[in-house]
Amino acid sequence: MRRMNRKGMTGIETAIILIAFVIAASVFAFAVLNMGLLTTAKAQDAIISGVGQAQSSLKITSVYAYSDSAGSEANTKGVAMLVQPSGTANVDFTASKIAISYKNEHVAYPDVYEAETASDVFINKTDFAGSYDGNLVNLLNASGMENQTCVVIEIQGDGDMLLEQGELFAVYLHLENIDSNATLGVYDQFTTEIIPGQGSKLTFTGTMPASILEVMLLSGS
Repeated sequence: MRRMNRKGMTGIETAIILIAFVIAASVFAFAVLNMGLLTTAKAQDAIISGVGQAQSSLKITSVYAYSDSAGSEANTKGVAMLVQPSGTANVDFTASKIAISYKNEHVAYPDVYEAETASDVFINKTDFAGSYDGNLVNLLNASGMENQTCVVIEIQGDGDMLLEQGELFAVYLHLENIDSNATLGVYDQFTTEIIPGQGSKLTFTGTMPASILEVMLLSGS
C-alpha cells in the first residue's frame, strides 16, 4: 500500500495561518496607532482653544450707574462698565463680532449692542477731547448717540474698535432705550454679559443700593 506524505501540506497551512495572524495584527496595530494620533490631535485642538479663550478674555476695572436725580425714589437710567483685556489677545468691539446682553427681574435681552456701521455706536476719544466731564450721559447727548441702546466709548486707545493691551473702553448701556422696564430702582439686581467672538465671556451682576445718586460707583475704583 502506498504511503502519502502530508508534511508539506501541513507546513503550508501553518504558514497561511501565521500570515493571516500577522496581517490581522498589523491592521489592529494600525487602527490603534491611528486612534492615538487622532486623540493627540484632538487634545492639541482643545489646548489651543483653551489658550485662545484665556488670551481673549476681558476684565472690569469699574462700573458706574447714572440717573437724572438722586434719592430712594430715583431710577438708574444708564450703566457703564470700564473694561480692559486681561489676556494677550485683542478683543474686537465691532457690533457684528461681539454681543452684549442685559437682564433684570423684568426684562432679558440677549444682545443690546447692534449697529449698521461702527460710527453709530463708537465714540472716539478725539470726539470729546477737552469736553469730557466724567458724566457719560452728557457725553452721549453731546455726541448725538442718546438714542442708542448700547455705545462703546474709547477712554484710552489708538482710535479703532480693537481693544488692545493698555487700552480702556467704556461700555455704556442706555437702559431707558433698551426698555422702559430695564431701568433700575433701589435694591434692584441686574446682570450684563460681554460675549466676544473669541474668548470667554465677561459677566457682571450688580445690586442697586438703598439710595441712588446721579453718578454712582457700583464696583471698582
